Amino acid sequence: MFTIQIHFNIPCDVEANGEIRMNRTLLTNMMIVLLLSASLAGCTGDDEKESLIQTGSSTVLPLAVAWAEEYEGADVSVSGGGSSHGINALLNGEADLGDASRLMKGKDYTKVNCDESGVRSDGTASEECMGVMPTKWVVAFDVLAVITHPSNDFASTLTYDQLYSIFTDDNPAVYWDDVAGLEGAPHEEIQIYAPDEASGTFDYFFEEIIEDWGDETQVAGTRLESGDGVYHPSADDNVIMTAIQSNEYAIGFLGFAYVRENADKVNTVSIDDGSGAVEPSLETVADYPMARPLHIYTDANAANSDAVNGYLSFALSDEGQAVCDEVGYVKVELVDANLLSLQRAALA
Repeated sequence: MFTIQIHFNIPCDVEANGEIRMNRTLLTNMMIVLLLSASLAGCTGDDEKESLIQTGSSTVLPLAVAWAEEYEGADVSVSGGGSSHGINALLNGEADLGDASRLMKGKDYTKVNCDESGVRSDGTASEECMGVMPTKWVVAFDVLAVITHPSNDFASTLTYDQLYSIFTDDNPAVYWDDVAGLEGAPHEEIQIYAPDEASGTFDYFFEEIIEDWGDETQVAGTRLESGDGVYHPSADDNVIMTAIQSNEYAIGFLGFAYVRENADKVNTVSIDDGSGAVEPSLETVADYPMARPLHIYTDANAANSDAVNGYLSFALSDEGQAVCDEVGYVKVELVDANLLSLQRAALA
């Protein structure tokens, strides 16, 4: 910002009655210059920053907040709401960046009256929807953690079959001692606190434990769909965390970043998908069965694509990826260095 100082020496006439009369032309010019200087004084000398809207996955939210705070190339407004909300907001032109902890699916297109065949199985788009051409970017990796009350000493390791028994509507376990192979489990009712159906975390978890999840041949539904009142859904990860801390026989699942912040308040469960039990951590991401990519979707047709791509370039830069470590996620390079290089090249 800069300031202009202007000094005027204005000729005046003195009337016979002693009143002072300024030269009208000079007075008018003075007012014009004053208005101009006031306008210039409000300038900073820099171009006005572009405003971007980023919304969606609660799992991506901590990363998005950190990136928005550090990025100086645009003013980025960040909010959560779930992966479905983020993708929907992008397709409806309400957001520039849609965060998702799952892949975009055909159902995301059908929600806004587009053809579901326009979405490929890998979460990329083969055709536009509502004039938007979604582009998928992998910006980090996350570990999904199953958690229990800190006093739980009987479910420190769970297999996929045991998770299926607890979380699906296929002859579900009502009491902990109904779960096959769980030695020392009490005859106490299971209570589930976990993400709701709009969450990408919800989709990812059930895609892991239910065969053919999302297809017509899907072998079971979720415990939430059973309507037995055992599954308590929430879009707020803090609500889920607090509920599990307060309920001795509760179980749930969340992104690891939230769990790490509360590591002394809950137990994390080691997961065995048939290859041996692995504890969730940033160090075990290569072997842990419930590790997943985190995405940002953008519109390739956007008029402000330069601003959007500038922000993405920062998120995928060494500086931006260092934020992953700070927040509790895994850098793309540690899982797939080639993917990181390809994405950087696409943005160059």
